[in-house]
Amino acid sequence: MSKRVLLIFPHFLKGRRVQPKVEIPLGLLCVATPVSLADYTVKIIDQRIESDWHSLLIKELSLNPLCVGLSTMTGQQLHFALEISRLVKKYSETPVVWGGIHPSLLPDQTLHNENIDVVVQGEGEETFLELVEAFEGTRPLPSVKGIWFKEEGIVKQTECRPFLDLNQQAPLVYDLFDLSKYNRVLFDVQHQPFFTSRGCPRQCTFCFNTALNQKKWRAMDPDLVVERVKDFVEKYNVQGLRFNDSNFFIDLERGRRILKGIIEANLGIVISKLNTDANTLFMLTKDDLALLTQAGCRRLSVAVESASKKIQALFKKPVAVDQVLKFNRSLKQSAIVPNYVFMMGVPTETKDDLMESISLAFRLIDENPEAGISWNIYTPYPGTELFNITVKHGLTIPQGVEEWIPFHYRNLTQNGPWLSKEMRKITRMLDFCSFFIGQKSLIRPIEKTNRLAMLLGKLYSPVARKRVKNLWYQFPLEINLARIFRLYG
Repeated sequence: MSKRVLLIFPHFLKGRRVQPKVEIPLGLLCVATPVSLADYTVKIIDQRIESDWHSLLIKELSLNPLCVGLSTMTGQQLHFALEISRLVKKYSETPVVWGGIHPSLLPDQTLHNENIDVVVQGEGEETFLELVEAFEGTRPLPSVKGIWFKEEGIVKQTECRPFLDLNQQAPLVYDLFDLSKYNRVLFDVQHQPFFTSRGCPRQCTFCFNTALNQKKWRAMDPDLVVERVKDFVEKYNVQGLRFNDSNFFIDLERGRRILKGIIEANLGIVISKLNTDANTLFMLTKDDLALLTQAGCRRLSVAVESASKKIQALFKKPVAVDQVLKFNRSLKQSAIVPNYVFMMGVPTETKDDLMESISLAFRLIDENPEAGISWNIYTPYPGTELFNITVKHGLTIPQGVEEWIPFHYRNLTQNGPWLSKEMRKITRMLDFCSFFIGQKSLIRPIEKTNRLAMLLGKLYSPVARKRVKNLWYQFPLEINLARIFRLYG
């Protein structure tokens, strides 16, 4: 019997970009690693970088893999995942397995699609390996914890699988990818993604983490993190790392130990991004900032979300604005670039609510010209508290996988029924213009890799600032042109 397994990462969307943001899909690699270490041959097709992915798929199916696994999240990626699944069924009888955020949140509904045979719910490292063994015939399918499957057309669920101990997981087998195809440049160096923890204990009503990870945070031991970082950097000649943790400083002392370990290892890397939230900033001291700088950190991504007390209460995420401003000023002479992340497009939000956040955003970039600002557009994820509120404000719950495809965040600015027509236009304008309102803006990390983008961004910046400050969404000619040339939207 075949000992082959095929894993596929579908497109998120198609279109031109200022700089391709193609990074290794860590979630898929986490699932692939235990299977590879168990002596199965694992082939990974990343649809984003393989122009001949269709031919590769047909070739792999001819080798009779035990199964085809796909990772997908809510939104346009579902379109491509369904396209691939239909092709698998057209050319073979190979079982199709879905995992990732969307099927984990809606396993029952997902399985009602005729092209999907099994859903892996939650973390897939142990589950997918056991599932592969079941397809090989060495264990019964119902004995695999953490799956949903169909038996004679009836959807069935097995026992839930407990969360993994990250300290017991093997190092990721990066050799399963051609790293040369994942060469995103930030701050003048190529970087690769890396994670040291999963989940988040915060109560944020909009975040899928609350449903997927049940508000639990789990982390690798700091000494193990440093060991893994050192091995990864030295084996693959990595110049930069982007930490994908939802909040790196949930445990501040652990974070300090990791940074100190990286310094002591003398790796000379650039840390192109660390995620944190506004309330964590208050715990960081001058010594912590010095530690971050010495470890090579160049950017902190800070989740502020909103300056409006009403929206903060809706999010269950209070933020002390004066403390954010104080921290921002402390970074003015630092090598660390802060990027403050806001959210818009939520139910009940008004122009006044948005203006509170916009006023804070302009203070941040005016008081620290190195700072960047970005706005995320709210996406209603099933299983979250705010999703239920959004339903009360006009959202019709999709009844099948296909109906979730339009849930791309930028599409929601045009079709979100919980937003007024005016708020949709304002949201679209703010989404586009926020990239240009800072003196450095979000384009700064790639200033030496796309000079044309930098030049155009600087020329457009005064227009963007005026639009945002005045909530001027009328006559969006430049936004429409960007959409026509598929540079935006």
